Amino acid sequence: MPALGDAFFVQTFTTTLQRYEKQLVDNVLKEHPVLELFKSTAKSITGRGLVVPLRAASLGATGYVDTSAVGYSTAVSTDIMGSAVYDWAQEIVTPFRLKHRDILQNSGPEQIVSLVEEYVKAAQADHQDFIVAELHKLDASWATGKVLSMDMLFKATDKISTTVARSIGGIRGGTSVDTITNVARTGTTATITIGANDFIVGDSVVVAGLTNTALNGTYTLTAVTSTTVDYTTATSGTIASTADSGTATVAAIKDYWKATRLTSSAATEDIAAAFRRTTNEIFRNSRKRPTHVIAGFTVYEQFESYLAAKGQIPTGGNSVNTRFTTITFGDLEIRLDPDCQDDRAYFINQPSLRFAYCAGEFMKSYPAQPLEGTLDTVVPIASTLTFGVAERRANGVLIRTA
Repeated sequence: MPALGDAFFVQTFTTTLQRYEKQLVDNVLKEHPVLELFKSTAKSITGRGLVVPLRAASLGATGYVDTSAVGYSTAVSTDIMGSAVYDWAQEIVTPFRLKHRDILQNSGPEQIVSLVEEYVKAAQADHQDFIVAELHKLDASWATGKVLSMDMLFKATDKISTTVARSIGGIRGGTSVDTITNVARTGTTATITIGANDFIVGDSVVVAGLTNTALNGTYTLTAVTSTTVDYTTATSGTIASTADSGTATVAAIKDYWKATRLTSSAATEDIAAAFRRTTNEIFRNSRKRPTHVIAGFTVYEQFESYLAAKGQIPTGGNSVNTRFTTITFGDLEIRLDPDCQDDRAYFINQPSLRFAYCAGEFMKSYPAQPLEGTLDTVVPIASTLTFGVAERRANGVLIRTA
């Protein structure tokens, strides 16, 4: 068979590649222990991002009535619905560079199909590895426009420093109310002691319940430390450091929008107890239990050794035969993820996960682009994605120390 011209080769290559697109989406999502969990909620949407409706508060209107059903409240219902909006990450592109020499050496349609299959395998692996690496990045390594990592999705607080906080899905999570234990004032600068906090400079805070009533009110924080916050009062005066009791509330922080995050020492707590404590705390906070655990090598092997010592699995074996390396703890499936940090485990409620790609652009191939100054051609494969969570508090992280 005579050799195909470059233009016909590229057209045949691109057409063949497009036939693989749906298969690529399935393969990328089902062949990794983390991505497979997102597969059930994967969908193509349009718009500025993924909008997830949330029940942001309790209605608080339910109660008893008398025998005539008289006595229920007719006040305007509390606005309990909200939404998280996850913006699209920047496009992820895997380029195929078709070398002119490859075109010459693959002269027939059968050879083209074989060449496409090899490129597809390489693109699938490269695309998958990149997405997984982004999902496992720690918060400190994240940059604007990138995919949100699990470390960010499952945070207990979105405070980054005393002056900076981040929002996830447009919502800032953390603890909104802290108890005041001590107060002081020099001139117009009040200092209250609240202990570890999620507040930052510039937050609007409501101070209430203090015996030193001159310090109660709504203020803007001017300084924040690990245990104290400062603000400026309307009046001036000196209040020596003294014990007091009250609350400081920052409404911008949403308590419902935080995950469970625990640290456990292997020297003082066995791995099974750490797992129980994490799942119970998640249940306490959300009334939901995790369905899966994604574990790094250290955590997984500690739990595997624990079960083997109890005679619950054969040494060196697994209790579940799947395409992933897994063991079970009650109804909880624990998956070993080689890309996860060794010392941590993500406790995931799968129904709460969200994943979308924009207008069908997931492993989507685009027209070939000749490279100026060469005889080569580039065929790009692109994805525009976003990962999110519908209920942050139904998930958690366990960090294991020595």
